[in-house]
Amino acid sequence: MKYLLLLVSLLWVCTIPASAQKDSIQRDSAKVSPLIKKLREIRTDDIAKSSQKFKEEKNASKQRAVLQSIRDLNHQVKLLLKKAIDTNNLNEFLRNTQRSLEVVKEGIWLNPGSSQTQRNLAVSSAILVELSSRVSNRKQFLDDYANKLRAVKYKIDSLSNDPSIYAFPEDSVSLIKFAKRIFVAAKETAPLDSALEKATANLEELQIKTDLIAFGILSAQEDIDIYSARLSSSRFEREFPNLWDKAITSRPLGEILSFSVDKESILLQFYFENHQASLLILLVLMVCCWYFLNALKQQLKQDDLLNDDYSNQLVIRYPVLSSILITLSIFQFIFPSPPFIFSLTLWIISAICLWIIFRGYITNYWLQFWTTVIILFVLASVDNMVLQASRPERYIMLVLSLAGAIYAAFILATKQRFELKEKKIKYAIVFLLALQLFAILFNVFGRFNVAKTLMVTGYIGILTAIIFLWTIRLINEGLTLASKVYKQPSAKFFYVNFTRVGENAPWPFYLVFVLGWLTLIARNFYSFKRFSGPFMDFLTSDRSIGNYTYSITSLLLFILILFCAFVLSRLVSYFASEPDSFHQNSGKHKKSGLGSWLLIIRILIITIGLFFAFAAAGIPLDKFAIVLGALGVGIGLGLQGLVNNLISGLIISFERPVNVGDIIEVNGKIATMKSIGFRSSIVSSSDGPNVIIPNGELLSQQLVNYSMGKNIKRCSLIVGVAYNTNLEHARDQIKLILKDDERILQYPESDVFFKEFGTDAIEIEVIYWVRNIKEYFPLRSDLISRINTAFNTEGIMIPFAQHDVYIKNMQPLPDQKPST
Repeated sequence: MKYLLLLVSLLWVCTIPASAQKDSIQRDSAKVSPLIKKLREIRTDDIAKSSQKFKEEKNASKQRAVLQSIRDLNHQVKLLLKKAIDTNNLNEFLRNTQRSLEVVKEGIWLNPGSSQTQRNLAVSSAILVELSSRVSNRKQFLDDYANKLRAVKYKIDSLSNDPSIYAFPEDSVSLIKFAKRIFVAAKETAPLDSALEKATANLEELQIKTDLIAFGILSAQEDIDIYSARLSSSRFEREFPNLWDKAITSRPLGEILSFSVDKESILLQFYFENHQASLLILLVLMVCCWYFLNALKQQLKQDDLLNDDYSNQLVIRYPVLSSILITLSIFQFIFPSPPFIFSLTLWIISAICLWIIFRGYITNYWLQFWTTVIILFVLASVDNMVLQASRPERYIMLVLSLAGAIYAAFILATKQRFELKEKKIKYAIVFLLALQLFAILFNVFGRFNVAKTLMVTGYIGILTAIIFLWTIRLINEGLTLASKVYKQPSAKFFYVNFTRVGENAPWPFYLVFVLGWLTLIARNFYSFKRFSGPFMDFLTSDRSIGNYTYSITSLLLFILILFCAFVLSRLVSYFASEPDSFHQNSGKHKKSGLGSWLLIIRILIITIGLFFAFAAAGIPLDKFAIVLGALGVGIGLGLQGLVNNLISGLIISFERPVNVGDIIEVNGKIATMKSIGFRSSIVSSSDGPNVIIPNGELLSQQLVNYSMGKNIKRCSLIVGVAYNTNLEHARDQIKLILKDDERILQYPESDVFFKEFGTDAIEIEVIYWVRNIKEYFPLRSDLISRINTAFNTEGIMIPFAQHDVYIKNMQPLPDQKPST
């Protein structure tokens, strides 16, 4: 309003004429000056008040924004506190970890004896590694949670100290509203703030406890590494007195067994908990192997090919036991660094399964040998789990070594060794004899750790060697039987072509078993870990090229995953491919259900392999975006034909105008679709050769696919009869022949037509539908033969072309003499 009055006054002044204004200004200057001064004061006062009002509104808006941010942070605090750490569970975990750490100390720091043992250090180190991993995970979780709480608390404190909150409005009404907003915000924040402070304090206490336990575990690991290095450097030095000398220290065997059981139990529990997925995979593989062997046995029964004594068919005698034995023998290596007690469990299960399979198949003499080996192996393994040396254990070791050496020498000296079904077992017996003799020698003269390692390694070597040798034999038996029974791929076994797999395992399979056996032997020696450690460090150490960090392991893993993906892709195509010959098993072959989906499966395998290869190597895929864009332009310009064939292959796989195993017509010849590849497809011609057709041409040309019509084909045959033939009788004879042949469909119905009067005969056209296109040629040949035979029997003449040649008696030319 004041600004309006000022504006009106100014306008009034402006309406006065110029001359009058001049006189008026001079005359009334004294009167106008107070008015202008008053207007200026009004303007200044209003500007100040407007500025103050704008400032208060700006502060109020900022206050509302700050208070809203505080409310949002309070909501975050509520969510964090709802997801609070279960302190009871964590405290229980820390107590259990502390108890496990105390168990680990037994026999090393507590009651150490006169010398450490390699087994005790190895088991204790494995437990500490597991405890360290679990505590590190809990510690990382605590640190992350604490950082979240601190970040939220810092944000709340920074907003609470924002200067805009403390800018109070001068207006009493606005001040009351502001006070209410502050009161509500304080009421919401106060309980959460106290809960946040309490949670932070409890969290700091848990972090301190966790850090102390982690430090204790780390210190124990460092001490064990020092003890192990010392023990390895002096592994052939005397550790205890000679066996006939008096012992320096002694500890009751019961106490040693007690803490040994505790340590082994803790380690086994940890390993089972960490490898549940691997155990589940192992179980699934056992079920798959059992399914295959059981189906193979049922098929042999159905074909009446099962032998009563299971000679050369031992693998299907007990499908469940054979599947357990084969699966455990092959896939035990998927478990990384298994503890001895875990491996012992797998070996005992395998040995018992093999013993049951042997019973009634091998002689009693060799069954007793296998029983003795299992018993001695179990006793030696139980002794190996005793983690502290004692004089009674040394005597037990001596008895076990003597028993193994004497029994091995006895077996090698008898003539029954020539009755071995697996001749290579005698080398394992020699291995057992040599190691037990050395174990006796080292044990007697106080080299306890070396003696124990040699004794246990000898029994592990002979048991695993026999298991592996018989596993290979059982696998070869299964492949031989499958290749004989399953001549064609079947949906029951995912269309695996056993005739392509072969009757024996490939040579890399034998190499895997040899390397696996050597690895099982080497694991028992600490030197193996000493030499493998630096090598693994070399492989796993990080290297840099620019901003990219890599390791030899990641590169090898990248190459290995790609190699496995491409090999698996080829195996899928190879083992599930159609027979090479068009005529193989004519009329009995069922079309593969996989068919053209094989290409999709192969592409999927390679794509997943590429993804995992890049992920394992840590290669960022976004770096290749520009390169792929440039390659896309090049592909679009220069590789149109290749891309056309690739896309056509995908269209064939999804649209499925033709499938693997379909019978098609190519260039007027019948052929079988053998495989569909990325760029081209292969068809097996009825003439014998394989024809490679680009996928683009396969789609662009008119393709005749008989299999889409259930492999049936309409055929015709022309037969000629003499003019004086009874045509109805001839037609009846032909219809009778068509009706009696099972290869000819009864619907659509066959028919016989009189086509036309030919030059030499009346032509009869025979129309019939062949049940399978593969039977077209043999059926046509049989029909011609049977029609000819029937017509000859019925006196129906099939004429052939005849021409009468008339020679005229021509007059001789004038210069020629008549013939005489």
